[in-house]
Amino acid sequence: MNKKFLLHFLLIFYLSSCSLPNAVSDDFEGKFVYTVKSPGNTPNPNDSINYQIVYAKDSMLRIDNFTPIGKQIYIKHIPKNRAYILMDLGVKKVAIQTIPDTLKDDDKYIFEHKAGASRFAGLKGKNIKVTDTEQDTTIIMNYSPTISPKYTTALKNIPGLPLKYALFSNGTWIQYKLIEMEEKTIDIDLFGIPSDHEIITLDEFIDIIKE
Repeated sequence: MNKKFLLHFLLIFYLSSCSLPNAVSDDFEGKFVYTVKSPGNTPNPNDSINYQIVYAKDSMLRIDNFTPIGKQIYIKHIPKNRAYILMDLGVKKVAIQTIPDTLKDDDKYIFEHKAGASRFAGLKGKNIKVTDTEQDTTIIMNYSPTISPKYTTALKNIPGLPLKYALFSNGTWIQYKLIEMEEKTIDIDLFGIPSDHEIITLDEFIDIIKE
């Protein structure tokens, strides 16, 4: 296992989870599928690394990410601000506790109105001009104002669910685009911690991968 890559991915995922927008009252239940494109991804459309799957159930969120070193699952109880990252380390399966939102990054993104819209998986995606102040870069992205941004870990303070967007990570821009959306009943068990996973802290996880 590439421990350096694993630690970097976890920290990036953890930091993005801390910037989750505040929960609003609008609830949704269903599934979203995004394509994921970056210079490090293979172009094969059948490769799972090119996809991210998001499950939403009212106040619960689950995000399945596929990486070269395996699958990582992020689950969160939104009102309680309690979250875990589920991983199979080979020697054991763990549920890594993430610390509740403490980071102050309200100024990381600047949003400006942009005329126009496109459709993504049947959803109208309004244009929005997004400036990443850390990278001094402005990109036109798309979001749905009809679905709460609480069902994402990206782009704090965006006024809806991101449909087509980009995030800077590990020296490159990663592009996400919604290709499937389905409103349906989601099994509550998807948002639980499996009995074969050991709950550990982030510090304990770092100690494990250093061994």
